[in-house]
Amino acid sequence: MMHISQLLADNLSYMFSFQTGQMYMRYFMWNFAGRQDNEDGQLGGRNGAWLSGIKPIDAVRLGNQTNLPPSITENKAYNRFFFLPLIIGLIGAVWHFKRNQKDAGIIGLLFVFTGVAIVIYLNSVPIEPRERDYAYVGSFYAFAIWIGLGVFGLRDWIFQKLSPAKAGVLASLLAVLAVPVLMATQGWDDHDRSDSHVAHDMAVNYLESCAPNAILFTYGDNDTYPVWYAQEVENVRPDVRVVNLSLFTADWYIDGLKRKQNQSEPLPLTIKPEQYVAGTRDVMYYQDFKIAQHVELKDILEVLLSENNQDKATMSDGSKYNILPTKNLKLTVNPKQVLDTGTVPKEDAGKIANSMEWTYAGNYVSKGTLALFDILTHNNWERPIYFTNTMPKDQYVGLDKYLYTEGMNKRLLPLKPDSAVSENEELINPKPMFNNLMKVYAYGNIKNANHLDRQSADDVTYVSNMFGGLLTKLIDEGKINEGKELVNKYFQVIPNRFYTMRHVVSTFYVTESLYRLKDLNQANALISKSAEHINKELSYLADVSESKNQLASEQNVRIYLTYLAQMVKLTQTFKQYELSKKIENQYNGLINRFTPFAAG
Repeated sequence: MMHISQLLADNLSYMFSFQTGQMYMRYFMWNFAGRQDNEDGQLGGRNGAWLSGIKPIDAVRLGNQTNLPPSITENKAYNRFFFLPLIIGLIGAVWHFKRNQKDAGIIGLLFVFTGVAIVIYLNSVPIEPRERDYAYVGSFYAFAIWIGLGVFGLRDWIFQKLSPAKAGVLASLLAVLAVPVLMATQGWDDHDRSDSHVAHDMAVNYLESCAPNAILFTYGDNDTYPVWYAQEVENVRPDVRVVNLSLFTADWYIDGLKRKQNQSEPLPLTIKPEQYVAGTRDVMYYQDFKIAQHVELKDILEVLLSENNQDKATMSDGSKYNILPTKNLKLTVNPKQVLDTGTVPKEDAGKIANSMEWTYAGNYVSKGTLALFDILTHNNWERPIYFTNTMPKDQYVGLDKYLYTEGMNKRLLPLKPDSAVSENEELINPKPMFNNLMKVYAYGNIKNANHLDRQSADDVTYVSNMFGGLLTKLIDEGKINEGKELVNKYFQVIPNRFYTMRHVVSTFYVTESLYRLKDLNQANALISKSAEHINKELSYLADVSESKNQLASEQNVRIYLTYLAQMVKLTQTFKQYELSKKIENQYNGLINRFTPFAAG
């Protein structure tokens, strides 16, 4: 009984604190009190919080607000409404219920059933893919009605000593200034996307990265739907066949890939409809048959498609299912075929592997993976194969050491693994990647856009990391002139301000390359800007920690301090002693401020 009551208490606590508090009231206050930034705040902490702009009041919840950092003040979503829309809406609600309970009750029901009732109905899980504020917009509309009725409340109660005409005018003027005018001036800039076209340009980049007649594997919505738009509406690269791995487990989707689409011929799929129809081979589990050597993928495919009971495992209910007998896979490579199809240029003929050997990264084979194996087996390198760079690593099915980054995509290449490259190090194909970054890609105007939403801001880091990775590779190969060209392109493309912590971190590796290129002026300027940004962010977190008497945003503090310490070492390594000492003093000062909380 005690266990049941505790479980009930935990569930109610979760519903009120997270589902109703964090995932509804926070959104409500964004709209009618104010908003700190456009960061994802589902997990609490200082990101994605609501605030009013009245610093003493905000400090009670959020800690010392005296020295706000650039991540807030430079964020266009830093919207301060000073509680005014909320106050006028509450005045309107009270006036409405006093004046006409029946009508007010109808608005109240609309407010509750499109707000808190939806919270209960949807039963939000702890981590959603993104913020869900749009699910409750009906309740915000209902509250907006009360804001409108708040004019009458202001007239009757605040300006009651004036004549009805004067009271009405003043109440209307106050309401207009406190709500639509204030909200427009604060909120217009972070809703203006007119100068940003990141999604479009990135979609085109995915397609233009590919060699003719390529197969491009994508994964989620964000890197698929814009690509489909670019192909189907703007007719960009209709020769590329886009394959969404999230849909690859559906029999109807596999059916479509076996047909011609636009200028793309059917994919090299040999599996028959009866072998992959819904309910057949949905999941095939791995059972270790202790096979030491790598097995040809063609033979594995035959086992997975076999109707022989000896190739199947018997389940507890007596049914039989195909299994994966080993994770050690192999694809024999015909060098002539690879050269003839242009997969590998002739000057790199000596790098072609006799066979690709890898360990499958999973404990089961889905229907989509089965189809992928079929394509790998029967493609014969006739069509270039790419995976988008942003998909989860497990979608590469263990082929990582044969996937070479050429920009926004990784290309499957049958090259001998480089023993000098560590397991987690990114493989780069520098020649096509340099061409893509310098000549092919457009960057969505990320440098000059009025506002970048959170996803687009993340793409700034993505682009910065692409430049940083290629720049390091070019310098390692002694291609100094190309490296300098890439640096110029980097500063033409990347925004001057920092959008995210990840963006700040990405500049460290660019700075290191600038020092290696002996470009001391730009290197010192970039590292100084990064260090100053980090100093402001950490000073704010120190203020909050001291006012709350506990460490604020521990992960951010640790990451920023780690990179600040690395900046000290980097500047020392390249003999920038004065700058190094300045950064070291900042670091030591911050360490002293955070030490009492870290020790606790």
